[in-house]
Amino acid sequence: LQYTMGQFDALKSSLDDHIQGVNRYNPENVTELQQCVAAMASENRYDRDIALTTLKLYQLNPDKYDESTVRTILLKTLTVLPGADFALAKCLIDAARINSPELQLVLNLGSVLESCDFAVFWRLAKGEYPADNKFKAPAEIAKLIKPIAGFEEAVRVFACRVVSTTFQCIDRAQLVRLLGGVNDAKVAEYSRKFGWEAREGGAVLYIANHDSTIKSRNIDERLTFGNVHEVLVHTPVQTVIE
Repeated sequence: LQYTMGQFDALKSSLDDHIQGVNRYNPENVTELQQCVAAMASENRYDRDIALTTLKLYQLNPDKYDESTVRTILLKTLTVLPGADFALAKCLIDAARINSPELQLVLNLGSVLESCDFAVFWRLAKGEYPADNKFKAPAEIAKLIKPIAGFEEAVRVFACRVVSTTFQCIDRAQLVRLLGGVNDAKVAEYSRKFGWEAREGGAVLYIANHDSTIKSRNIDERLTFGNVHEVLVHTPVQTVIE
């Protein structure tokens, strides 16, 4: 189904009333939830509650299960890394279903992103990754993420957050590789957004002085006689005879 901008908001507004209280896991909500998930993908929107509620309803109503919707939910949860939504979503999929080849492909992609292996991700996204045991059909990855509006941009934002928390300075060329080969305008945009400073004529970006953010903590532990009484009582006394 194709949705115009604003369809997600209309669907979500209706669902917010339908999935409250004891009615939350009513099987009659499945169709509307699936439509909302599709709208999330096409309109670059996200709602954690709707995503997880849909997966839980599939658990409770196996006859309603739709793998394409589950795949879309997993892909959408990857767009909010480093949040825990992807891990939560995996826990709500039955073991017998999660081993399907299509879902395993998404899970393998998730493993790449969770490990922050952005170089591998961009090779997969661009169809440049060679087939191996993990990705026997790597060309399928590009087809998977294409319908998810804003997926690659979400990965770039995630990569920027990782850079901000792990680097003090980074070569511009290395940053460009981590972001999938973005142009100078995009580098400047991310630099403004995350507060990075260009140095050495722009060849290096200063990220942050993490040493200055480390806070020491003093632990003051006070022991009373009562705390050590049991230890003293039960400690054998050795007599040394000279």
